[in-house]
Amino acid sequence: MVNSVTGPQSTDPFTGILRPETTSSGSTSSFTDQLASALDGPIDVHKTQSQNSGGSQFLVTEKAVSAQAPGSQDTLSAADQASLKQMAENDAYWAAQPPAVQQLRNVGDFAQRSAMAQDLADKGYTIDRAIMVWGWDPMKTMATRQMYGYTWVPSYNQPSVSSPGMALPSQTPYDAANPAPGSVAVNTDFAKGLGITNPWA
Repeated sequence: MVNSVTGPQSTDPFTGILRPETTSSGSTSSFTDQLASALDGPIDVHKTQSQNSGGSQFLVTEKAVSAQAPGSQDTLSAADQASLKQMAENDAYWAAQPPAVQQLRNVGDFAQRSAMAQDLADKGYTIDRAIMVWGWDPMKTMATRQMYGYTWVPSYNQPSVSSPGMALPSQTPYDAANPAPGSVAVNTDFAKGLGITNPWA
C-alpha cells in the first residue's frame, strides 16, 4: 500500500478491472467464439509454450475463406478465387483473338510488342492498343468503356475519336451506332459464362 494525502491507495494498477477466470477448455472455447465473431471469420487457437517460465500463450490464426469445386479435394482461398477468375477472363479474352494476335500476349518487351502490333495492324488485324499493347485488364477496360458510352474504339492504326456526347466544335461527334470499319468492338462477350459481375472485385 502507498499512503497519500487523499488516503491509502493500492499499488495494483489493475484494481477494479475484472480479470478472466483461469483458462479452461470451456473459457478458451468461449474466447475463441468471441474472437472469431470479432474478426468476422473462422479462426484456429493453439496453446503454445510461453517464453516466460511457467507461462503459456495462445497462437491465433485466421482460417482462409475457401470454396470447393464439386468433386474436388482442393480448396481455394478468396484471393485464389479472384486470381483464377481474372486469369479465366484474360484467357477467354485472348482465346477469342486470331492466333496471330494471340502471340502479342507472350511478348514481354514493350518495344517488341509495339512493333509486332504495328505489323499485325498493317496486315489488317484489329489491335486493341490499351489491352493488347499496354497490357490493361480486358474486363475492366471494356467495362469502363461501356460506362462512358463507347460501343467501339479505334484500332491500332486508326485516329482517335471524341468522347461520346462531348465532341469539340472541330471534332466529328462520336457515333455509337456506326463503328468505323476495323475498329475494336466494345463488349464483354468474352466473359460470358464465367460468372463475372464486378470486374473490380
